[in-house]
Amino acid sequence: MITHVWFEAAPPVHLLLDERPLPKRLRPDETWEAWLPAADLAHAQDVERLGRVLMTAKRNWIVKSRPNTETPPAGFVPGA
Repeated sequence: MITHVWFEAAPPVHLLLDERPLPKRLRPDETWEAWLPAADLAHAQDVERLGRVLMTAKRNWIVKSRPNTETPPAGFVPGA
């Protein structure tokens, strides 16, 4: 289950969207996407490596982002 999403910048930038409420339980192979204005991260370097997701199960763990060179520069966000 995803409980928190943020960018580990100084200061941290948290994703809190009414359209994508957390916590969120994902089915196998299900994706979850969110967004924020680019200006919110204008102060950060290497943004593609600053993403963090706190996931819980029997214990908590943090998943760190990494660049994905195969993602198109524009498209649709899945979900309602």
